[in-house]
Amino acid sequence: LPSGRPTFTTMLDCCKGAYGGQESGTCLSMLPSPPTTSPTDVGELDVYYADYDQPAWPLGFCINTRPLPSGRPTYSTMLLCCKGAYGGQQSGVCLSQLPSPPTVSPTDAGEFDFWYPDYSSVWAEATCLNTRPLPFGPGGRPTYDTMLDCCKREYRSQASGACVAALPSPPTSSPTNLAETGGLDVYYPNYDQAAWPEGICISTRPLPSGRPSYSTKPACCQAHYGGQLSETCMCDAVNVCYSCTCGSQAERDAANCTLTCS
Repeated sequence: LPSGRPTFTTMLDCCKGAYGGQESGTCLSMLPSPPTTSPTDVGELDVYYADYDQPAWPLGFCINTRPLPSGRPTYSTMLLCCKGAYGGQQSGVCLSQLPSPPTVSPTDAGEFDFWYPDYSSVWAEATCLNTRPLPFGPGGRPTYDTMLDCCKREYRSQASGACVAALPSPPTSSPTNLAETGGLDVYYPNYDQAAWPEGICISTRPLPSGRPSYSTKPACCQAHYGGQLSETCMCDAVNVCYSCTCGSQAERDAANCTLTCS
């Protein structure tokens, strides 16, 4: 079994998951008892997926239009898709496409029971807040259960230590200890790449606010770049032996790959 390749319990599940948008219906036709319905059914899907054809991730949203791109992660509802694929989207574009977008009343009295980063201040001196009114729409900024969690995620390399210093009981250790060196122990999709077909997953600090993260690089690639025809992400995550699309034949020979590539 090729490393990192998704598996399914039945051939039908595999055809649906990996070749859901296959207009030729080749995969379905190989079933022992092919379904009688046409593989090119019209109408909308009953699942949602991220529309990576949008010009930029901040402008992206989720759709259920046929055909389903091969390998694209799917979600049972648009809300789950927005949370999974666009969780840190400050523009709120994805959530705004919901039939009934979530609302937050900005006029309620008192403080919130969660914390959010203060993007209106200079980052070097900014802190985390829980004050009303909320200065952003639903999904516009990441939120945290505690101020300390917010400071660690949003201002971990802040040399001034302003965020940590604003805690009711600041930790006795130096606030600059939050700026750990080296790579993260999680991987996240690098949306700063020029184009999605060439995107990869990285573990470079700092972790962008709200960006989904994964314990392994292949898991990140499968979730966010599963439909890449180039397989750039999986080639980077595994090695040149992952697929015939990875590297040159000379590189595969040097790595003693067992692949048979034409």
